[in-house]
Amino acid sequence: MTSYAGPSGQDQDMASTNILMEKRARKMAEEDALRLYNRVRQLQKEESKALKRIQDTKQKAKEIIRLRERNELQRQEKEARYQALQIEVERQKQENLKLKEDIMRNKTEQENKLWADKVTTVQQTKEERAEFERMLAESKLLSRKEALEQKEAVRKQQEEARRKIEQLKINRLQMAQDEYERRLKEEMDAKAAKEAEIERLAQLEMQLIERLKSKQMEQRRAYQQLEAVLSLGGSSPSKTGSGKASPRTQPAQAQQPEQPGEPSEEDVARAFSVYDVDAVGEIAATSLEPLMRDLGVPLNGTQLSQAIAQLDTEQRGVISFGEFLLWWKG
Repeated sequence: MTSYAGPSGQDQDMASTNILMEKRARKMAEEDALRLYNRVRQLQKEESKALKRIQDTKQKAKEIIRLRERNELQRQEKEARYQALQIEVERQKQENLKLKEDIMRNKTEQENKLWADKVTTVQQTKEERAEFERMLAESKLLSRKEALEQKEAVRKQQEEARRKIEQLKINRLQMAQDEYERRLKEEMDAKAAKEAEIERLAQLEMQLIERLKSKQMEQRRAYQQLEAVLSLGGSSPSKTGSGKASPRTQPAQAQQPEQPGEPSEEDVARAFSVYDVDAVGEIAATSLEPLMRDLGVPLNGTQLSQAIAQLDTEQRGVISFGEFLLWWKG
């Protein structure tokens, strides 16, 4: 029978590293899902804020429309007053015309008698007309002044409304900037924390690799001691003449199969997965005996106890695939 050296320690390290990388990839996927969930929540908050701003804008629009309606009503009232004033002026003109006609008729009838009265009447008419024109000019000036005052008041109100809107926009922009800076700082802090966690995990990985190498060395020394003990025990003719393989030979076959058709690493993994019902990379210690039988290397009670003691050093009642594969290749 030819000796079987098995995969090198580098292949074992690569297998362990691949497992760690898969776990890390799953962790990163979970973190990506969490970040995506946070982004969705933030977008929902932004949507609520946008709806609030739309409602505020609609309210402002209603306020502006109400101000315009009030201004339109004031303008209509002003036009009504102006029309009433025009009617009054026209009426006074008609009265003045009528008075003038009366004067002219009286003039033709009493030209000589009423000459002095005529001059007085004409002068009085001129004065009344001048007074009327003065009153009309004052009325127009007063109306214009009121219109200018109203226009100025409306302009001030509009300017105040624009100033408030601009101030509100500035405040909202400042709040958005503060929120952005806060979120950016949180993201940077989270990134720094994750980088520190990755660094810690890398150091832990190196420590675990070193511990695994140390365990492998201890396991090899234990195998050597076991073989030395079994060699001493195998010198008795009563134990070797029974036609069965010696205890030294059976553990060697269990730990280092040397048959040309021995199971490959894939076969070992496939057989292990049969008893790994939860797919967690571990099997119960009681499943070791049927697993070895499936691999073509049955163990007796003593060999089984020794194998379980080597594979389940923490006495948890479970055996991991990594430890079993290293033990199988050892």
